[in-house]
Amino acid sequence: MKYFSIDYRSPPSGMGQIIDTKKPEKVGDQYNFILIDYGTDPHEDPSYVMTKYFYSEQAAEEGWAGAVLPQIFQFLRDQKVTHVYDGELAYEYEGGDQEDFQGLFTLDRWIEIMSSYL
Repeated sequence: MKYFSIDYRSPPSGMGQIIDTKKPEKVGDQYNFILIDYGTDPHEDPSYVMTKYFYSEQAAEEGWAGAVLPQIFQFLRDQKVTHVYDGELAYEYEGGDQEDFQGLFTLDRWIEIMSSYL
């Protein structure tokens, strides 16, 4: 499975990582994940094999990714992500599949929920 794992400890750990469970966790000293981040300080995180940065002054000012979410949604689709693990959203979300209550959402369901905040 290829999924996007939201990381609410950010910064400096980025918004989250795209993880492919069919690939090894590490390649050399780097995590074999794609780090997703946003704001006004584009950078590569050497801990990951790739960093995808979404530049946005508005997102940086607001302190959340709302301004770049449509771009992030498309990037996740382009990367063939099928699910999103969002443990915080699971506390708020009251409907849907049993997996939703454990924080694992299909990508389409997560996009639908997150789009309602835009």
